[in-house]
Amino acid sequence: MKLDLDARSPIPLYLQIVEQVRRLAATGEVGSGDRFLTVRELAAKTHVNRNTAARALAELNRRGLVRTRVGQGTFISEGPSPVAPKAREAALDAAIETLLVEAHTLGVPPEELGWKVQRKLEDFARARRDRQQAP
Repeated sequence: MKLDLDARSPIPLYLQIVEQVRRLAATGEVGSGDRFLTVRELAAKTHVNRNTAARALAELNRRGLVRTRVGQGTFISEGPSPVAPKAREAALDAAIETLLVEAHTLGVPPEELGWKVQRKLEDFARARRDRQQAP
């Protein structure tokens, strides 16, 4: 598992960790039930303070991305955390709205945005499929 943090980013380090773990789980680079790092391991791997690593782990737990089993460790959760359909729809709409505003701000024509999104969807599906087929 590779986590690259940018200390110059305005995004707090613990949130960078959370977002990268979300991406790793979504692409299948880490799978359901895989053992996750301890606070000490996470801090060492990412070169952050243990408090930052603990905060990232707490946020991952809160979001349902990992589950801690007493005496056994922390593991990637089994599948996506359940979300109410209306909340899921609202979150997806907000993400799409953000994408549209960014694309408009950058001067990306709607047609180009459409094929770029389609290509990313295909890349995402291919990466998941490849990781699931890997031994």
